Amino acid sequence: DVERGRFDAHNDYARSEWGMITHAREEGLEEGMKLGKEEGLEEGVKLGLEEGAHRKALDIARALKQEGWPLARIAEVAGVPLSELEGLWERT
Repeated sequence: DVERGRFDAHNDYARSEWGMITHAREEGLEEGMKLGKEEGLEEGVKLGLEEGAHRKALDIARALKQEGWPLARIAEVAGVPLSELEGLWERT
């Protein structure tokens, strides 16, 4: 009976330890997912702002082209690479 008691006590301890490990792992996964979502959201906002700024620069470039500005000057003022502007107007 003493042996059985030790065995049961050991099993209880092992289950308790396993439960704590499992719980800690789940908490870690939840925290990691939360941080990943936050970082992903921040990155998405950053990319969206960059894309919006680039589109605005292209809008400015189009307006300057309609005013007859030289492409090199448009690229300089709008902050868009000349090669991109040339490619843009070759397609339109």
